[in-house]
Amino acid sequence: MHVVILGAGRRGLRLARHLIEENKDVVIIDADPGRCDQASTKLDCMAINGSGTNPDVLRNAGCEHADIFIALTDSDEVNLVSCAMVASQFKEVRTVAAIRSMSYTGTELTAPLLGINYIVNPFEEVSKLIYDIVQSGFFLNASTFPHTPFMLCQLSVTHGAKTAGKSVSQIRAQSTTEFIIAGIQRMGKAFLPEGKTVLQEGDSFAVIATKDQMSDLLEEFDAKFSRPKHTCIVGAGRITRFMMARFTPSARKKITVIDIDETKCQNLSQLYPESLIIKGDITEENIWEDENISSYDLLIALTDKDELNIITSTYAKRIGVPHAIALVRTNPNYATLARHFDIDTVISTTEATVDTLLRYIRGENIASIHSLFDGDIEVSEYTMLKGNSLEGKALKTVPLAGKVTVTGITDKNGKSFLATGNYVFQEGDRILVAVPHDHVDFAQELFS
Repeated sequence: MHVVILGAGRRGLRLARHLIEENKDVVIIDADPGRCDQASTKLDCMAINGSGTNPDVLRNAGCEHADIFIALTDSDEVNLVSCAMVASQFKEVRTVAAIRSMSYTGTELTAPLLGINYIVNPFEEVSKLIYDIVQSGFFLNASTFPHTPFMLCQLSVTHGAKTAGKSVSQIRAQSTTEFIIAGIQRMGKAFLPEGKTVLQEGDSFAVIATKDQMSDLLEEFDAKFSRPKHTCIVGAGRITRFMMARFTPSARKKITVIDIDETKCQNLSQLYPESLIIKGDITEENIWEDENISSYDLLIALTDKDELNIITSTYAKRIGVPHAIALVRTNPNYATLARHFDIDTVISTTEATVDTLLRYIRGENIASIHSLFDGDIEVSEYTMLKGNSLEGKALKTVPLAGKVTVTGITDKNGKSFLATGNYVFQEGDRILVAVPHDHVDFAQELFS
C-alpha cells in the first residue's frame, strides 16, 4: 500500500510511524523544510518539502499511484483544497481530511465533501471517547467498543497489590468475574501474556470484561468505579461543545463549565442554558473554594494547554475530587508522562485521531481500534466476513501464540462471551483481538 500524508506534525508523524512499522510505503509532504528533515531523520520514508496544493508536488509524492491520500495539516482549508485536488486529478485515490472547524462540518461530520472520502474531526473523536467513559463510570483509561458490551481498562500493579507476584492463570482462577488480560507493559516494553506470565510490581496491564462485570472486577483489584452525579469541566472550547451535545438536557443540569474566556462562556451558555457556565480562572485558588470544586464527583480538564490540564486534574484529585480526566492536545509525549500521575484517564487528541485513521485505512470490517501502551499493542474489533479461512475452525487449532490474542466475541445473534480454545469462528461474529504492533499485518490478513 502506498500512502501519501500531507503534514509532518504530531499526527502525521505518528500515523506514518504506525504505517511504516506495518511495511506500508509512506511519503510525507510538508511546507516546512525543518519538519521534512525531522520526518526523514526519524522515519524510514521520503519527505518532500512543498505545498499540498501544488499539483507538481503531489505528483512527485506519487499521488497518481497512491492508494490513499491523508491531509493532516493544521489548516482546514489546506486539507480541504489538497484533498479536492487529489480527488479531481487522481480519481482512484481515496482521500481523507482532518477538519476541525464546525463551520465546515456542522456538529456532525459529512462525506463526501469536495470529493473527500472520509473526514475526521479530532475534537469530535475526543468528545466521543470522553462521553463513553463518563457514561460507563469507569475512569481507568477505559475504552469501549461500539458493537459489543466489552470494555477495556488499564491498571497498574502497585506495591502490595493483590495481583503482584501472581500468574495470569492464578489471578483468573481466584477471581469471581470473567476477564482476559489483553496486554502487559513492563519497563517500557509491551507484550501479550500467557497463562504462566507473572505480574510484577510496576507493571501496567489491560483487562477486557463485559461492562456489567467490570465494576466487580475493579473492586477485586481495589480500583474505583462510580457514575458521576456532578461534573466540572474546565475549558469551554470545541471539544466541550461537541461533548455537551451528546448529553441529555437533564444530564447537562449536573454539569458545570469554567473558562477564563467570557465570549466562550456566553456562547456555551446560549447553546446549553441548562448548565452552569462560570467565567473564571482555574489557576486562582479562590475559585476552587468559591465554587466548591472539591464537592464534584468528576473533573474534566479540556483547556488548550496540556500542562494546565495535567496540573488541574492532579490538584483536583489531591483536594478530594474522586475522578479526573486530563486532555493532552499538543504534545503526545505528555500523555505518557501524565499517566504516571494521580489522574484516572489521560486522553490524547493525537492518539484518538490516529486510531480513527488506522481503522479507516485497514478496511470496513474493523469497527474500532484502541491503542495500548503508546501504540505497542492494539485492540481491534473485527467482523468475520463470509468466506474467511477461519470460518468453522476452533480457536485452539489456529497457531496464534505471541502474535494475536482473541479476547471477546459477540456473535451475530448478539450473544457475547470471552474467548476460549473451544470457540469456533463463524461468519458475522464480532471479535476483539489484541495484537502487538509488529503483527498487525498478520492479524489483518487473518481476519479480513
